[in-house]
Amino acid sequence: MLKSLKEDTFLFSALKTNAQILEASQLLLTEDNKVKSFAAFSHDIEKIKSGYNQLYLESEYQFAITSWQMAGKWAEVLPNYYLQYRTAKDNHVRVSHQALADITLPSDDAFWISYYPPNGWRCRCNAIQVRKGKYPESDSAKSIAHGEAATSQIGKDGKNKLEIFRFNPGMQKAVFPPKHPYNKVAGAQKVKALVKEETGFKIGKQLKTGADVSRVMGDFATANPEYFVRGYQFTKATNKRGVNGYTTLRGDIYLKSDRITLVKEALNNIRSGNKTTFAQEDAISTMHHEMWHNANKPGNTRLSISQTKTMELANEFVSRKTLPEFMKKLGGELQNENLVNDRKSTGYNKMVRKYDQLVEWSNAHKTKVLESVKDHLISGDYNNQMEGLVKAVTKNSAFKIKDATIETLINYAKDESIPEEMYLDLLSRNKSLLVKK
Repeated sequence: MLKSLKEDTFLFSALKTNAQILEASQLLLTEDNKVKSFAAFSHDIEKIKSGYNQLYLESEYQFAITSWQMAGKWAEVLPNYYLQYRTAKDNHVRVSHQALADITLPSDDAFWISYYPPNGWRCRCNAIQVRKGKYPESDSAKSIAHGEAATSQIGKDGKNKLEIFRFNPGMQKAVFPPKHPYNKVAGAQKVKALVKEETGFKIGKQLKTGADVSRVMGDFATANPEYFVRGYQFTKATNKRGVNGYTTLRGDIYLKSDRITLVKEALNNIRSGNKTTFAQEDAISTMHHEMWHNANKPGNTRLSISQTKTMELANEFVSRKTLPEFMKKLGGELQNENLVNDRKSTGYNKMVRKYDQLVEWSNAHKTKVLESVKDHLISGDYNNQMEGLVKAVTKNSAFKIKDATIETLINYAKDESIPEEMYLDLLSRNKSLLVKK
């Protein structure tokens, strides 16, 4: 956590410097493109210095202090405890923030992803741990609506100036808003690339234990926080029967002991520049699958057996199709490309392969299908992943196909009693359902 917050502060400072230099460079010439006198140029520069180093600096300093403190508190949240939003309770509290006072919700509620304090410059609000049942639980949807109102201020350009504060410094291990305007200034992307090269993910020492795997994946999560929207906790071995791995969606990854060992070997090979084996990449795939669960923003919810299968279909589809990209982020390269289409070690393999056949049958744009399913997997509720799988096909197909038709065919794909060959034959015999747009 400390390392991440320091790196984020370093990045923000670099981006601010870039913005300041860019603005200064635009002051060298007059409106008619003549070089200003030194006195005039110096006078204009003083105005910039006053803005960046006095007016902005104090607000940024106060925000950084509060953000560091709240990130530290987030790291100390205990399992099964709730969080309660508290204001400073004086006449300086913003009306919009007062509306958030005493909101009490589980720490894994979606509200805390975007509205964990601080919620603006000079915000003094807090979130404290409370025992479950001590206070009435707030309505999550209404709380989120209050959070949206508290972080909304539409400027003259029609854009919401306060939306940048919708982040959680503890979850994202970030001191400053990831969408701060400094990120959009010309040259910002080059600055980010240079900073990432300096501070980004690298496998340092050779891994010897499972604890080393957890540490390295923690470093990876710091560099790639989108995989763990509620923050990363650990990677551990499990003896749970009937699974290769699992997660509670709270930043934890549990893998079978043999898979932990294979992941360790894979990371050591990547570190040394050696090729990874099939078994190692298969174990990496299991871990990657569980990581994608942690990328889902709404979080856990009650699911029926059918909804669970649908959710796992979407998750495995995305995790295997993005495996080459994940291997590159780790610093390696996928050697066994067949894992993208056929991963026999998972019980979800057949239904994913049948979904692949459905995409092929519908002549849907494969890249767009993946992006569509991925977007819904990240943002959509787990009990409604069918919508993402259906729309990914119907919206990106070369044919006009009814949503109900695709949903029926997906349910057939989920049916374990239907072999792949029979499913393919089913699709072939129903080509009449495909009508050109």
